[in-house]
Amino acid sequence: MKWIAALGLLASSVVGFALAADVDAQLDRDSVQVGNGAQLTLRISGGRAGQPEIPQVENLIVQPQGQSQQTQWINGVTTVSVTYSYIIGSNTPGDYQIPAIEIMVDGKKNSTQPLKLKVLADAASQAPPGMPNPSGNPSTKQETTPSEDQFGFLTVEPATSDRKYVYVGEIAPVRIRAWIPAEARAQLRSGIQPEGKAFTLHHVSDQPQQTQEMKDGKRYLVVTWFGGISATKAGTYPASLSLQANVAVKDESAPAPRRSRGGPFDDPFFDSVFDRMNTRYIQKDVTLTSRDQEIEVRPLPSEGKPAGFTGAVGQFKLNATNIPAEWQTGDPQQVTASVSGAGNFALVKAPALMPEENWKTYQAKDEFTPGDQASFSGTKIFQFSAVPRKGDAQDVGLSFSYFDPTDAQYKTLASATKKIQVAGADLVETKKETTPEPPQEAKKPADNLIAQKSAETASGSFVPLVSQPAFYSWLGLASGLMMLGRFLAFFKQRFNDPKRQAHAALEKATRHALHTAGECLAAKDAAGFFAAARLAIQQRLGSLWNQPAQAITLAEISERIPANSPVTSFFREADLYEYSRHATAEEMFPRWRQMLDQALTSLNPPAR
Repeated sequence: MKWIAALGLLASSVVGFALAADVDAQLDRDSVQVGNGAQLTLRISGGRAGQPEIPQVENLIVQPQGQSQQTQWINGVTTVSVTYSYIIGSNTPGDYQIPAIEIMVDGKKNSTQPLKLKVLADAASQAPPGMPNPSGNPSTKQETTPSEDQFGFLTVEPATSDRKYVYVGEIAPVRIRAWIPAEARAQLRSGIQPEGKAFTLHHVSDQPQQTQEMKDGKRYLVVTWFGGISATKAGTYPASLSLQANVAVKDESAPAPRRSRGGPFDDPFFDSVFDRMNTRYIQKDVTLTSRDQEIEVRPLPSEGKPAGFTGAVGQFKLNATNIPAEWQTGDPQQVTASVSGAGNFALVKAPALMPEENWKTYQAKDEFTPGDQASFSGTKIFQFSAVPRKGDAQDVGLSFSYFDPTDAQYKTLASATKKIQVAGADLVETKKETTPEPPQEAKKPADNLIAQKSAETASGSFVPLVSQPAFYSWLGLASGLMMLGRFLAFFKQRFNDPKRQAHAALEKATRHALHTAGECLAAKDAAGFFAAARLAIQQRLGSLWNQPAQAITLAEISERIPANSPVTSFFREADLYEYSRHATAEEMFPRWRQMLDQALTSLNPPAR
C-alpha cells in the first residue's frame, strides 16, 4: 500500500546493516460485519519471492487488492520490500482462522503466523486502533494532538531475565530499543546517550537490529541496540537514556477529501484508508527518552571478601601461566598469565604470585582481546616483573579473586603450583637504627639561696640583676628561643595537618601515575598509557571535587565540565581506545601526550 511510509535515513552514528528475509501478515482489525471486509496486509522483505497464495477457508471470501513496493535506505544499504493487500470477509457469521501462509524467499521457505477473524451478524465490528468507526460517520472521529510518545520513545531492559538488579562495578547487559511509529518518517540524529550520572554506558553495538512489533495495539518499527550499564554507587536509579531524532507523524485530526463510493466491497472502511493516504504530516525534532524504569544497584557484600580482591565483577577463568623455573633473589623476571570469561574487564587486575610475602611485584602490562562484538567477554593477558625475596626451592602459583554476580559470592581461582629454584640468600629489609641519647645528669640544687646566688654571679654582690651587663644578652636569647618555639609549633601543626598530608599524598600519586604514563608512552604501550593518564586526571579532579578519584566517570565529567574542554576530549579518546582496541599508529602517541598535557594544564589553578 502506498500510504505506508518508509523509515528515513538513519543517522551517520548508526552503521549500516542488511536485513534478513522477513515475512509478516497482519489484519487491520479482528472483527467485521457480515458482507463487509477486513484488510489483510502481507509484507515480504529482504529477498525475492514468488506470488503468494492465500489458503482457502470454507465460507471465507478473499479478494486481492494489488501490491506495492517499498524501498528503505539505511546508511547506504538498500532493502526492498513488497506488500500485498487483500480484502477478506464472509456472508456467513462465525469465527474463522487463516492458516499460516508459506512463501519461498530466495529459495528458502518462510511462514507467517496464523490469523483469526470474527464475522458478526450485527454492527458490533471492531475498528482498527486509531481509525474511525466503520459506520463512516465523520462526527465520531476524535481530533487529537500528538503527544511526545506519539513520535516514539526508548525502552531499556536487562538482556537476560535471570535477575532484575545489578551490583556495583558490574557491567550488566541491557537491550535498548527505539520505538518509532511504523507509518512515521524518521531520521536518527545521535547515538544513545545517558541522561543522568547514576549509570555509565558501555559497549553499545554499532550494528542495531530492525524489526516491526505491536505494542499497546499499535505497530512500531523497532531499532534495537545491545550494550551494558554499570554504576559506582548502590541504590535504585532510573535508567535514563536519550536519542535525538527528527520524526514526522501523520496528523489524524486534519480533514481530508472523501473518495468516490461504489464497488463490490463498498465498505466505509475504505473511506478511512483514503483519509490516511491524504493526511498531512507533523514533523518535529524530538528527544526520544526511555520511560521511567528503575534498576536496583546492590553493594558488593563485605562478608567473605578475599584479601586479594581488586574489584573484578563477572565470571572468569585463570588460564595458562608462565613462571620461570630458575630465579636469583633480587633479580626481576617476567611472569605471564591470562584471565578469560565475561564481565567488567576494566577492573580485572593481574593475578598475584603466591605465597605473596615471598615476592615483590611491579605494575603489569595487559592486552585485552574481545570475545564478542560488545566486548562483554574476552581474554586479558598480563605481563609483569617479579623479584623473589626468599632463596632455595619453593612451590609457587598464581591467585585471582573476583565477585560472581550470578552466584552472589566471592570466588578465588588458583593455578597449579610450580616447583622453582631460587639462588642466593634471603633478602633482609634493613630497618633504620636509632642511637639512644645518653641520659643527662640531673642538676643538683644549691644548698641555700646564698650559694645559689654565688653560683649565678662571679662576685656574689647584691647588684640588681637588671643592672648587670649580661641581663640583656640573656633576655634577647630567651626571646629568640620563645620565637623559635612558636615557629616549631606552627611548623609541627602544619606538618601534621590532615589536609596537607592528603594533598601531598595525592600529588605523589599523581606524579607516580604520570611517570608510569611516560614509561608506557616510551614503550608504545597505549593501554598502559591511557590507564595511568586517566588515573592522574581522576586524582586531580578528585582533589578539586572532594570525592574519590575512582568514582569519577566520563558521564560525571560531561555533566560538570564543558564538552569542548581538554579533559572531556581526553576521556573520550581513552574510552574510544578502551572499547575498540584498534591498532596504534606511531603518530598517535605524540598526539595523546599533547592531549594529556592540555587536560592537566586546564586543571591548574589560575595564576594570581
